[in-house]
Amino acid sequence: MVPPHDAELITRWQRGDEAAFEQLVRRWQQPMARFLFRLTGCAEAVHDLCQEVFLRLYAARASYRDNGNFSGWLYRVALNVARDAARRRRRFPVSLASGEPVDPAAPAEAICQRRELTRLVAEAVAELPEPLRVVLALRHDEGLSFEEIARLTGSPASTLKSRFAAALRELRTRLARHGYGPEEMSE
Repeated sequence: MVPPHDAELITRWQRGDEAAFEQLVRRWQQPMARFLFRLTGCAEAVHDLCQEVFLRLYAARASYRDNGNFSGWLYRVALNVARDAARRRRRFPVSLASGEPVDPAAPAEAICQRRELTRLVAEAVAELPEPLRVVLALRHDEGLSFEEIARLTGSPASTLKSRFAAALRELRTRLARHGYGPEEMSE
């Protein structure tokens, strides 16, 4: 059985089918959590921020008009939630928990180096200016095209490509200061 498309679920939900909304939440919860973590760098806040995204979505049920871009609308809501939270807290602290699976057969030194690199990357991403962090998260983590990100953010795709390149350069520079070159990062 083919799962229903977002548009079908939204239509059902707007007609009062609460189970359709639950399906949307289940489908989009992980991508939203990943995106919000990348924007905020705070694993502890992600659950609450995700709830806020879906509460706003629920509250806007009647105002949503299907134009074939539900994911763009949802990412825009998440971006606004993250911005609101950042304004409230000034800046989220970086979580030092990697959440990354560890190969038990790997040497202890390699595991420690991998965790250190993960921590440094998370800190470096969290310190990027918001426009660079947003394009990095949407392109790298969520796999959106620059054209999709342009529709979502209202910025030209060429600007987004420049921001993405700048974000990668800045990450490379910050990691190089800690002794990580391209060869250590690809391991």
